[in-house]
Amino acid sequence: MKGYLLDTNHLSVGVRQGSPVSTQLEAVRKQGVRVGTCVPALCELEVGILQVHDPVGYRPTLRVFLRRLRIWPVTLETARIYGELFHDLKRRGRAMSQVDMMLAALCRELDLVLVTTDQDFAALPWLKSENWS
Repeated sequence: MKGYLLDTNHLSVGVRQGSPVSTQLEAVRKQGVRVGTCVPALCELEVGILQVHDPVGYRPTLRVFLRRLRIWPVTLETARIYGELFHDLKRRGRAMSQVDMMLAALCRELDLVLVTTDQDFAALPWLKSENWS
């Protein structure tokens, strides 16, 4: 394991100082472990931001939070792995959102643990995951 990738459900909680996600993030970072997310998860987060009480007030807090994270790029290798995951899931009659498949592909590519509350990832038994909330 080379680090942790935060899913959207952990990003939205981690923004709040003192949350279990924020606390665990700091503990892991103090150990020198890389923690980050990716643009597809941030796209999902943007959908949620437009539903909060004060989206304008939320953004500065989000910017501060994101400075604590790496933003891993989705690469051509990620796309190749995504294609393999898609066909494997289809063959097994399983469905997963496109964003979730991108996160899983990135975790496989970079040997990351996915930090999520999403049970859909159980369809990928090789994927390492943790729940920090």
